[in-house]
Amino acid sequence: MIRRVCNYLRRFRREEDGSSQAIEMVFWLPFYMAVTYSGVDMGLMAFNHANLERALDEVIRDVRLNNIDKYDTSPGATWEHDMLKDIICDKARYIKNCETNLKLEMRSIDPFVGQNLDPTPFCVNTAEDIRKPEDQVFVPGASNELMIIRACVEANPVWLNSMLGQLTATRASGTYELHATTVFVHEPA
Repeated sequence: MIRRVCNYLRRFRREEDGSSQAIEMVFWLPFYMAVTYSGVDMGLMAFNHANLERALDEVIRDVRLNNIDKYDTSPGATWEHDMLKDIICDKARYIKNCETNLKLEMRSIDPFVGQNLDPTPFCVNTAEDIRKPEDQVFVPGASNELMIIRACVEANPVWLNSMLGQLTATRASGTYELHATTVFVHEPA
């Protein structure tokens, strides 16, 4: 039995059929792995973005129709920044650390002038010399008022060696930002 295994190994070492394919595989395997990991990272980023968009749309629909009492049963419950943030994070359950990384901006807009939110979204690790925490705007608005709301969350790539991971490594926080924006009108109560 041992003699048979030794003979097989000797023949395998002497044969040259297929050796060039092994060398090609060694050269191309890292490239294929990088593309595969990058595809998975991009797919997860798209999945998280879709979750954020869906969660924001569902919550704002309830705000618009004054159905916020189904989330908070206390009498006279009004919606505010922290309540909306918690509900959005509950609905977008696959975004890691959503409660700490999600920021909301909301303000009234004039339909004749247009959107007046800052073009740079307010996110958790936005550089303080650009945007300070007190620059965050959240004004709930009134009945029949046109409102714009923007959600921003920072997420980490799964693999730091993927192409997306290399791009986020250039940022100080090592994360990428996901933004979702929607516009709505308060329905009269």
